[in-house]
Amino acid sequence: MSFIINDEKWAEELQEGLDEYIDGIQNWYVYGDEEGEEPDILSGQPYCGCMTCYWREVLFFVSPKIMAGQNEGKIELDGA
Repeated sequence: MSFIINDEKWAEELQEGLDEYIDGIQNWYVYGDEEGEEPDILSGQPYCGCMTCYWREVLFFVSPKIMAGQNEGKIELDGA
């Protein structure tokens, strides 16, 4: 099963938002924060920089947006 993107701008914005979110978490993990504040982690779980944490956060970011995008006609499942 695959999907069809009906709104390229929506898809680009989704990718940009994901990149910004993940880059922010990764930079916090690698370099820390001068003010000692942790970033808002969507999953609410500790983030250690491992692949499990990385992909968990990717899924927490994109899943609700993909579902909303499907409901709004931005994307559709092909063969569903």
